[in-house]
Amino acid sequence: MKHLCFVAGLLPLLLIACAQGTASVGGTIPDLPTGAEVRSAAVPGGAPVYLSLLTGGGESLYQTTAAAGSTVTAVDPGAWKSKFTGRTVAAETLIPAGATNTSISPAGAQVLLLHWTMWQDTNTNGALDDGEALALLTHDRVAYSDKALSLSFQTAAPNMVQTWTLKAGWSRAAHYVYRPDDGKNQFQRSLESTLPQRYELHIPTPITSM
Repeated sequence: MKHLCFVAGLLPLLLIACAQGTASVGGTIPDLPTGAEVRSAAVPGGAPVYLSLLTGGGESLYQTTAAAGSTVTAVDPGAWKSKFTGRTVAAETLIPAGATNTSISPAGAQVLLLHWTMWQDTNTNGALDDGEALALLTHDRVAYSDKALSLSFQTAAPNMVQTWTLKAGWSRAAHYVYRPDDGKNQFQRSLESTLPQRYELHIPTPITSM
């Protein structure tokens, strides 16, 4: 997984679930939002702020404005629906070198993983330049797979077992990572297609993968 970086140092029993819903006060379960959206801290004022959907190499496949003061930006999945053409890679090429206990079904499935970036166009040139990205991230991914995919592997550094479960087509790949209190000091990480299409941009946290 050449576009994912790892940072050690999680506390034991840490459980992080990006973009996970929260029950409202009183224990009732809130209604799931309709449509696709990206949530964040209040968008800063001043120069225009944009929300971009980027490849691992920094290519923007979708962009929309984010209104100053807003905490939710609606996005249109139909606008990136056809953008997988020529950009997918075989899923097995995303497994890091040296990984063990690998399992993939089916082999050769074509995958594209994208991430959200919010940025402020301080020089008003309409392009994302160095230093313009806001200090926000999401560990979830906008994912495309041409086939339903199950993939797993283990790495030694960090000591981690990863499992990916992606449905065919486009989906939100929800990210979870934790370390069981079993004495193995081994992290468990997953990317799994799920609903709703809601992404949370949050401040960077000490976590084992981007």
